[in-house]
Amino acid sequence: MTAGGCMQRKKPTIPIVNPLSSQSARESLARIGDYIDQITAAAASTQNTARLNRQPKVTFALEEPMTWVRLWNLDTPRYYSDPLYYIEITLKQKLWRWEHFPEDNQPLIAEIPASLSMYPEFTFIGMELYFSPEGIPTIQTDHALARSPDLSLLKPVDFKTSGWMPRVLRWWDDIHRIIDDRLKVTNAMIWWRGCLDLAMQLRSYERLIEDVADRPQFVHDLMKFLTEQRCRWWEAYYRHFGLKVQPTDIGDDWLNVPFISPVFFRDFILPRYLELEAFHGGIASIHSCGDQTPLQRYLLQIQSLNILEVSPWTSLEKSLENIPASKKLMIGLHPNEVLYATAEQMERKLNGIEAACAGRRYDIGTSGLTPVLETEQAFINQINLWTQIVRKVFG
Repeated sequence: MTAGGCMQRKKPTIPIVNPLSSQSARESLARIGDYIDQITAAAASTQNTARLNRQPKVTFALEEPMTWVRLWNLDTPRYYSDPLYYIEITLKQKLWRWEHFPEDNQPLIAEIPASLSMYPEFTFIGMELYFSPEGIPTIQTDHALARSPDLSLLKPVDFKTSGWMPRVLRWWDDIHRIIDDRLKVTNAMIWWRGCLDLAMQLRSYERLIEDVADRPQFVHDLMKFLTEQRCRWWEAYYRHFGLKVQPTDIGDDWLNVPFISPVFFRDFILPRYLELEAFHGGIASIHSCGDQTPLQRYLLQIQSLNILEVSPWTSLEKSLENIPASKKLMIGLHPNEVLYATAEQMERKLNGIEAACAGRRYDIGTSGLTPVLETEQAFINQINLWTQIVRKVFG
């Protein structure tokens, strides 16, 4: 679900970033250069090339930044404010995965994301956001709109000045300046969330559901406003970076029955998704950790949506009935199916998916894995056991 919390907590202090000319900065730059050389060599290796061609893709994800807090005592506020520290740790993460998981299906790509977490768009529409040193995001829950259903309390989004946007643009420049074309830099600081997650955070779940009954036009207007601002932001994004309009991805964790009903989705959310489809020329993917099974008949009305997610809480059996074979499936596994499963349980689960999806196009991925086992080595060993079973089942 969307992260949130009480804004009464004391915000962590953002450290002062050392200039690149300091001794510590020069040492960090030297390590970064070494990491880049190692990543470039690994990306060009025959072992990595083999990963690129494996089908289906069966990969695991790590819960970030919490994984690195637990493993390396990552200082999360510093990670998202000190570009040298961010780059060094991010490259170290890539190499750690490459070195510890030889059967990993995920190829190593010679690039680095410029990221400030998964939630910057919440700041664009006027909510505060910060991370604790433990990596826990806190998003404001007491916005003025939570007290009064009045759209005049929301300001139009300005690409260069709203929320974290000055920080986003500065971070992009800082990462590029330090990387200096030695790796490709990708922009992960985008507007990914859909109107539903943002509306839930602005109003709260209870108030928004009450709004549906008591003031449905307000809900329509809120969803439309948020969608319009998203399109406005992306229009400026394409213009700023000199990019062509392209299909978009959407993350709306509240697409989760029974927290919302299929009728609610049909009436309040689907029209907005269709507007996004028209603006971007397509929707590439829609993510939710919840049960999307009862929503699939409406998701299929989005003609450009060629990959449908089957989350760990969504029925694979019913999804195969609901979704035509022309569509590709992205099948999600619960972290417990990796971290707490025996080899026999892993093999049974993966064999079941392979048998059920015979003749279908699909990939498999895990939800984020967190180091909850006794030691780092136990965490590594358990993931390696799973990747070995993956190779056994899928070849």
